[in-house]
Formats: sequence, structure tokens, C-alpha cells
Amino acid sequence: MIFRTLLCISVFLMADRVQAAGAIVNAANGNGATGQPYGVATIEIPLDFPVIDQTLPPLVATDPDGRILFPFSEDIKVQVPLPSQRPVPRPGGGRLLNRVGNLIREITADQKPQFQTVARRVTFLFTGNGPMNVTLSDARGTLGSFPVNPQPNPILHSQTLNAWWAGYTNAAKQQIDSADYPTWVENYLVAMLSGRLQLPLPAWYLDTDKEEDELLSTLKLVAGVEGVGKAIFRKQAAGVGVNTQSADLPLPLPPNWSPLFSQNDLADVPVEPMATRVPPECFYIRYGSFENYLWFLNLTEEYGGDISTMVSLRGVTNESTARLERQLNVKANAMSRMLGPSVIEDQAIIGRDLFLADGASMGVLFKSKNAFLLRTSFNNDRSSLASSDDSVTLEEIKIGDRKASLLSSADNRVRSFLVEDDGFFLVTNSRTIATRFLEVGQNKQSLAATESFLLARKLMPLEREDTIFAYFSPQMLRGLVAPNYLIELRRRLSAKAEIALTHLARMAAAQESFAVTGSNAANSTGIAELTSAGFLPTGFGSRPDGSGTIEVGDSVMDTRRGARGSFIPIADVEVTTVTADEASWYGRIAAEYSNRFPTIDPIMVGLGRTPLDDQSVSGDSTVQQSGIERVNIHAEIAPWGAEKYGKWSRQLGPPTPLAMRFAPDDILSVQAHVASQQLGPPTHLFAAIKDTLPPRPEDFEGILNIYRSLKAIPGYLGAWPQPGALDRLPLGLGIGTPVGPGLNRLIGGLYRYNDGSFSILSFWPDVLQATLPFLEAVDVEDTAQIRATFGNLQGSQLESWANGQLYKRARESSLSGASFLSLLTRQLGVKPDQAMMESQRVLGADLQCSLGGEYEFAPTAKRWISTAWRGELPSGGAPPDYVAPVMKWFRGGGASLTQYADRIVVDATVDIQRER
Repeated sequence: MIFRTLLCISVFLMADRVQAAGAIVNAANGNGATGQPYGVATIEIPLDFPVIDQTLPPLVATDPDGRILFPFSEDIKVQVPLPSQRPVPRPGGGRLLNRVGNLIREITADQKPQFQTVARRVTFLFTGNGPMNVTLSDARGTLGSFPVNPQPNPILHSQTLNAWWAGYTNAAKQQIDSADYPTWVENYLVAMLSGRLQLPLPAWYLDTDKEEDELLSTLKLVAGVEGVGKAIFRKQAAGVGVNTQSADLPLPLPPNWSPLFSQNDLADVPVEPMATRVPPECFYIRYGSFENYLWFLNLTEEYGGDISTMVSLRGVTNESTARLERQLNVKANAMSRMLGPSVIEDQAIIGRDLFLADGASMGVLFKSKNAFLLRTSFNNDRSSLASSDDSVTLEEIKIGDRKASLLSSADNRVRSFLVEDDGFFLVTNSRTIATRFLEVGQNKQSLAATESFLLARKLMPLEREDTIFAYFSPQMLRGLVAPNYLIELRRRLSAKAEIALTHLARMAAAQESFAVTGSNAANSTGIAELTSAGFLPTGFGSRPDGSGTIEVGDSVMDTRRGARGSFIPIADVEVTTVTADEASWYGRIAAEYSNRFPTIDPIMVGLGRTPLDDQSVSGDSTVQQSGIERVNIHAEIAPWGAEKYGKWSRQLGPPTPLAMRFAPDDILSVQAHVASQQLGPPTHLFAAIKDTLPPRPEDFEGILNIYRSLKAIPGYLGAWPQPGALDRLPLGLGIGTPVGPGLNRLIGGLYRYNDGSFSILSFWPDVLQATLPFLEAVDVEDTAQIRATFGNLQGSQLESWANGQLYKRARESSLSGASFLSLLTRQLGVKPDQAMMESQRVLGADLQCSLGGEYEFAPTAKRWISTAWRGELPSGGAPPDYVAPVMKWFRGGGASLTQYADRIVVDATVDIQRER
């Protein structure tokens, strides 16, 4: 209590009288003579009646002059004492009893600690020295206005500031952990305030530098995993490890790759003409016809132009596909849809990478039926854009000795090369890819000439007539971890961070300017001034490659790469020299690949579609439906070497044409043909779940709850034809007590059926009795080691459960997005009518409500909500009319995996309910 009294300057609400205990401010000159640019105050309100085990909405502190900065609120909680028991002597100092007691509490969890909120507190920084009148409110309305009379007291200021910092950074960490968006605002505020106030960064802030497997970290970098960008952003924001080294070392050598696949008997394998114009270092996604492209386009447009939204709505949407279409100027319109089949014979997407959010190196390749009409269409579209947009230019250029056209803007928002060769047209954002396309037309050293692609076409021949065929060559996959690619990818993550930081620094400076002068004069502050004032870290913008961040009006761009979201493709960036740090970092990666992955296996995927003629067949059930389309997916990794993948590739038994037949009412089933020391010879393991309402995920907490939850699921687990593993358990635990022919009851209420061939376990004896007549091993047409089926959820009990769980996740994401907008308005002083625009500038993407609503500002609560909530908060359970995106179309599916000595094959089917 003494420590708490020293740290807090509280304003107590007692009846109708509010008494200010004061707040601590800067020295009298107001310019941070004590080293601190802000005063700090705390207002604490005791509750007349404690609130038990309930989270109250956060407090919002405002004042008419806008002097309050960087507030955070917290509830003061105390634990509710459990019913007292007479203490007894504690043998062994209580250590044994403590261990037993902890185990019992973990198992039973009957008496979880309860906490009651006894007071509410808001702590904030402020500018100026004079008295303030602070209004406190929360989602339920205004709580009252409280006078605060600041008094100079350096010692108490230091103590209170440290207490504010501990609470503020803890609140930021909680927001970061629950966010469904890039947490750049929170990370910036922690770093900026740490620098300006000379306060230590919290331990968790730079905790992203934990040692990690180099292969895994490289995959995360290439895949664009958010954590990689977060680590770089935090370093940039805090000015930690700012690179002052010179890029004066030569580019490191790539991994010591093994020779590429070679096989002499593939020369006669038929290939399509399109592949003869694709550079080997490019991926290749072929539609085969314009009609196939329209099918995929229509499917995408049913879900807002982004195929990923078929599963769920994310908290942010990059619109990467639409952005690439705008950059290339190739978006299909009504006219092109109509004329396309008459002028386009074949169509494919090619590229060096899929970094859609960071400036992908991609293009669209066409084989024309009528070159004149296709050329005319392209030229008209390009001329029309150039004439209607003053920022876009159209010029004739030369690539090699060939004429080409370039449609472009200074920020790379539009960057489109058009080249033509012998009836083939390529529209690409990469000069490098355009150059290679023309070279391949002359030297014939194309993707189609590589032996690995010929093997792919032998395994997946043209006769399959796939709607979409995708091939990722070993040259392309190796290129992703080439030194120039990885080093430039890491550099552009720093460039993206600096662009976001500049926008954030502008907002923070504008807010402080308004707090001091009553105007947003800081809007015109440049990067140098922002750095000098401490809103950007010392050394900001210092990059070894000579690039930097510049402001062009309200926009912020990279001097070398252009605008965020449309960076110049990595394939067009020349990286010739690196720093010592970059050389060391890449050297470790190259060594790992040389030792562990000297070959990267090519990947091929074929996708086909089949209308089901008003019926859906999923698993063993047939459901009458309309508009159902089955999508068949066939994927292979070949050639393939199991030795690179460790013990997991050795857990499967040989491919088998035998499969388990399950009961008709099994809505989910999985089986695997495995081989291990524990089970002995190759054995089929299988499991299935009946249509039921499963326990909630949170019910699987604690040993006893896990047991109870599993017991509530009407399913079973079995083995065939080697069921003896349970029999080898000690003390006869796997045998149990006979309760019927072949049926034993084991410890814990588990039932086991064993007839010497099958061994099946379930908590539900009636499930075993109902399933046994159907369960058998049958011959099937294909071979596989792993198989799974998922029935049609529509109309099932599982449907409501799955929809509810998806709603819960979407609800958290929606709340997270609203919290982010509230963060902008509360912490950075962004006006509500500008919050969505500012969020786009910071994130480089549009914020969206994952429940399908629109975010709007609630003036009374002074926070953001969504129209999908139909109130101040979204409902705890899914509303009756809520249907998760995936539930609208998923009508069942299945998959199988087969591991051969030289390849892996995956087959899957997904039944889709089309909207039109």
C-alpha cells in the first residue's frame, strides 16, 4: 500500500465531491528541463460495489484542450478469498502437500481463483503546466469530470512515470497478443516513447531475436510470415542495430546445390506450346483456355476478388490480386470476357516469386488465336489509361533488339511491359522476365526443355485436361533462396517498416503540436525534423544500398523501390554488394541448404472441376443438392528424396490398395497405414466421429476436462490387422473386464472391441455396436497411406458447432480491428473521419470487419464499433443469421496421400456450392 501510494496521484470520487491529489509535470519552463517532455497524472475511482470476474470497458480520458496524451486504463483487482479451512501441520515443510494439492487443483479445477474489481484507474501523459478538467467515460457513457491540479515534484514525477510506463507497455503487449492485424502502431508507440522519455524498452520488445533454425527462418521470410516483418519493424522503430555498415562486400555465393534431375527417356513426352516460351526459373500456372480462366475468375469474384475469403474474412485485406491487375492493366471487363475466347488460345501466369504484398515479379502469358485483334485490344487499353491519367506514361522501348511498350507511373503503381514474339504476348511488371521471355524464344532453352518438367508432364499428361495446371520448377524454388533475392527481400522489409514509421511519426507529431498550439502544424514536418524531435529514431533512413524514404505530398515512398504494395520486382533489382552483417546472415543460410537441402524438389498441381448434376456425394453419403461442383486436386512432388525430411518420412508403411470402410453416419474419418517399433509390422490405424455437437475447445483445459471432453465425443479409434499394442501394456491395463462377446471395459470407462483382427476403442459401447456391422477393410482403386473424408456439414449437428467456432474467431478479429481504430483515435489523436484513411497508410492495406460489417465511430462511447455487432459489443454466440464464409459453400470432401520411393502424391476433392 505504501508503494502504491507513492506511485499514484489519485482523484477519488466520493459522493458528489471529487478531490484532486494532484499530478506531476515538467519543470516550469515546460521544455523538459528535467529530461521529460510530458507531465503524468493518474485518476483512480473506487467502486461503490466490487465487480466479480467481469471485464469492464476501458476508461477514456479527454480534456477540452487536447492536452492528454498516451493514456491507458486498468482495473484494480483483488482476489476473492476462498472459504477458509482450519490450517493443519504441513509435513516436510508442505512441499509434498503442495505438489499433491497442485495436481488435484489441475485435475479438478473446481475452485478457480476469483477476482473482484474494486477500483478503476486511468493514467496519462499531458502537456502544459496549468490545471486540467478531465472527463472520464467508457462504453456505457460519461462517468464524470475531474479537476487535476499539476504540481512540480521531480521525484514523484519520476516514480509515477515509471509506474505509467510499466502499465502502458503491459497494455500494449496485451493488445499485440490479441491483434489480427500488423501491430505497427503499438510497436511504434512503445519504441518512440522509450526513446523520447529515456525509458527502457520492455523485455518482450526485442524478444523476437531468439535463435531459430535457419531453414525455418528462411521459409518464414519467403512465405511472408508476419513475425519476420515484426522483428525488423521493431528494430527500425527503436533504432536498435541501425545498419551503419558499408555495402562493400561482394554478393555471397549461393548454396552448393546438387545437379538438377536428369533422365534420358523423356524426350518424346508431349508438352504444350505455352511451356516452350516460359523461362525455366519461372513458376508456371496454366489455365489452358480462356474459358478456364473465366471459371476461376468467376469463382474468385463470388468472394470479393480474393479466393482466400472463401475460408474466412481477415482483419486486413491487401487486395493483392486487384493491385497486380491494376499494375499490369490486364483486368478483364465485359468486352474482354466476350471476345477473349475468339482471340486467346491459351493463357498462363508466370513469375519468379509470389511476393504479392512486396512487389511480385510476375506476368501473364497469352497464346493468340488472332494476334492482330489481341494486339489491338492491348494497345487500346494501354493508350486509354495513359490518356486518362496524367501520372501514367506510355512509351515505346527496346528490350534487346526487339520493340516493346512500357506503361508506367513514377511510384510503380502502374508498371507494365508488353512484348510479343511469334504470336505469344507477355504482359509483365518485370523487365528481367520480359528479356528472358524473348531470349527463350530464340535459344529454345525453356521450361519445356527441362527434364524435370518433362517428368511432370509424364506424370500429369496433357490428356488430363486440367482446368488449372501449376508447376514450380526447382530453378524457381532455388531462386527464392538465392543471395540477391533473400538479401533484397530483407532490405525491402526494412523499407516497408520505414514508410509505416514515417506515417506514424507524422501522426504523433501532429497530435503533440495540437496539444501544445491547438493546431496540427506538424503535418508539414519533414523526416529530418521528425527525427530531430524524437518521433523517429536516430539514424533513421540510413541504408547500405543507398536507398531511403521520401515524402511526396501525403504519400511516402522508397527512393529505389517506389510505393509500398507496388515495389519494383525483386527480379529487376540489382544486388552486387552487401554488408558484413548481410554476408554473415546469408552465409549461414547457404550452409544449411548445402548440408541439409542440396536439392529442392519441384511441385506440380492439377485442378479440375466436375458438375455433380444436382447431387453431392461426400464420403459414403449422398445428399440431393443443386449447383454443386466438385473440384479435384492432384498434387505431386517429384522427383523426391525422403532422406531430406527426417524421421517423419519413415513413419508410413508401404502404399496399400486397402482402405477401411466406415459407417454411413461417420461424418469425419481418417486412416493411416503406418509402421513403427511400437506397433510392429505395418498396421492400419483409423478413427471416426459421428455427427454430434462436440465440446468447446476451451473445455479441453486440465487433465480431467480433457478426459470429460473426449468422453463426450461419440467416436472411435481402431487398428487392423495388428491390434496387439494395447495387450502389451503393463498390469493388464489394455485387457480390462469382459462385458460381452469380444467387448471389454477398460479403466476409465473406455470400451474395447477385439476379435483378433480388429481392435477398436470408444467411450460409447453403443457406437461400437452400431459401427461394427459396417467396418471392414476393402479393396479400392488407388493406393495410399493416409486417407481422410469429411462429410457434408449442411443440416448436421456439427454445422452449428463449426459455424459457432468460426464466428468466435471472426468476432475476436472484428473486436481487434475496432480496437486498432480506437488506438489511432486515443493514442495518436486521429480524427474519426480520417481514421480509416490513416490506417490504410500505416498498414499498407485496408482494414475490414471480419464479421462483414462496417466500422464506425460511436461518439458517446468514444470508441469504434462495427455495424455487424448490432450494439456496443458483438454477441458472445453466433447470431441466428450468421453463416461463416466457408459454411456457405463447403459440402464435403476427402483427401489421400501416397508416399513412393521417388515421389509424393496427394489427391483431394472438395464439393462446392456455387452462388451462380
